Amino acid sequence: MAIMSRIADDVLLTHLEVALAVAPEPTLAGLNADDPRAQRSARVDLARHLVERMRGFVIEGDGYTSGGIQPCLFPGDLAPIG
Repeated sequence: MAIMSRIADDVLLTHLEVALAVAPEPTLAGLNADDPRAQRSARVDLARHLVERMRGFVIEGDGYTSGGIQPCLFPGDLAPIG
């Protein structure tokens, strides 16, 4: 498997925007459901949809080296994963 070079921020932003735009309508509608379980289910479905759309991208943070601890995608919210 070939490793892709780092993707430009604007390309990633465009890809995410398109992925959200083509997300299934019931999933997007479920995000505003009154039932918390339906909202959670919609979030899980949306996450799965985004993961499927993001296959093939290598997302790296600055300073990440293979074999080290994977840095968190949201540094202010959670500790590093690993």
